[in-house]
Amino acid sequence: MTVDPSAVTAAEPNASSAASRAPDSIGKYRLDRTLGAGGMGVVWAAFDTDLQRPVALKLLHAESASTMQRSRLLREAVAMARLRHPNVVTVYDVGTVSGRDYIAMELVDGGTLDAWLETRPPRKEVVEALLAAGRGLAAAHAAGLVHRDFKPHNVLRSTDGHIYVTDFGLARGQLEDGPELVQIAVPLDEPIASSRPRPRRDPVLDSPLTQTGVLIGTPAYMAPEQFAGDVPDPRADQFAFCVTAWQALTGERPFRGASVAELEAAVRAGTRHLAVDLPARLRAVLERGLDPSPEQRWPDMTALLAALSAAVAEPSRRAARRWWTATLAATVLAGGVAVLAYRAAGGPGEEDGCVPADEAFSSAWGPERRAQLRKLHQGEAVGPILLLDDLRRRWIRSYTTACEAERTPETEERVRCLLAIRDEAEASVRALLVPGAVIDVAELGSLTASMVMCDPATLRSGPGLLGL
Repeated sequence: MTVDPSAVTAAEPNASSAASRAPDSIGKYRLDRTLGAGGMGVVWAAFDTDLQRPVALKLLHAESASTMQRSRLLREAVAMARLRHPNVVTVYDVGTVSGRDYIAMELVDGGTLDAWLETRPPRKEVVEALLAAGRGLAAAHAAGLVHRDFKPHNVLRSTDGHIYVTDFGLARGQLEDGPELVQIAVPLDEPIASSRPRPRRDPVLDSPLTQTGVLIGTPAYMAPEQFAGDVPDPRADQFAFCVTAWQALTGERPFRGASVAELEAAVRAGTRHLAVDLPARLRAVLERGLDPSPEQRWPDMTALLAALSAAVAEPSRRAARRWWTATLAATVLAGGVAVLAYRAAGGPGEEDGCVPADEAFSSAWGPERRAQLRKLHQGEAVGPILLLDDLRRRWIRSYTTACEAERTPETEERVRCLLAIRDEAEASVRALLVPGAVIDVAELGSLTASMVMCDPATLRSGPGLLGL
């Protein structure tokens, strides 16, 4: 049995002694056996005698519980109690009995994600686990929470394969402002925490967590802005998720360093130079989530998960059609009839160059389409609008770069590929504007993920890169 791993450390010699000093019960909870122990307290497999159900009970050490530890326990309880999602561990109760603080939560029969990954499960199962954990994280963001310490050890996998995100002890609301203080030497895979007093918005989630002078989170999974001492937002969790996904799919974390300073330097250097066995589309999805600049990452976890799901899927007929459309364009160009064929397809002319990027994409997505989609789908249109706005920005940037480059068969091929994606986007938007249409967020996310297909390296390599 394994529950919230925050109270369990790799080496905890005092678990048995802590258990021996504990009473047989805490309030209505009968203490059956210890599941793990750490510096803060002990996690028990317990039984709720009132509601007749098993629970996991995190119990603080009475003699050593500091104000910070009690604050963290309460913080975790409040954060998790806000959530009702199948991929987040459910909190049942929190309280104090005879000076002992406790939190009662769902008992998960299984282990941590990192322990499961050591068994080298099939990649398909790994991806399914990642997507499930991502949905739990997205639910936290939707509830206004930032986890701040997402990593494989804070994800549980039950014996039947169900995934739960846990350990929201470092979670914080999204309303705070002000810097975090930084710089302290710590083990890179151990959690650390810090805060500086700032205006409070929530008496628990927006209050200082620990003493001033250290970082917040686990260095190996921290985003650059956390190293800088900035208050993390959901994009920091997105970064940690992508570190976790990279590790789960390759067996190694993308960033290394013997110290916090070295690790921070590696994080800021990015992943472009890394040689790793990841399909191009999948790597592109993760690299965007790992971008050193938060503004360049995915709009939110929902968009990231949609793109990830599309990237790991077997190439669809639509993806194959895009590929062969681009290949056919290259073949026509090589045959000496490039200009006429390209003009007929709406591509750049031989003398006047490309159509302006805004104009080229306007038929697929723009202010008019955005207003129509919002009017038709109302609240459900928020996610699709974010994805399509993001696709438009990235498409215009890539299209402009290709059009401004020296005219070669390769650049002509790249423009043709981008136009094919534009046409797919237009078809998708038209389908969404039909009354009663069902929004497929994953399909929209796949359009952005497919942008990598039009990169020169991918075009030269062929469609074999698209699958897993």
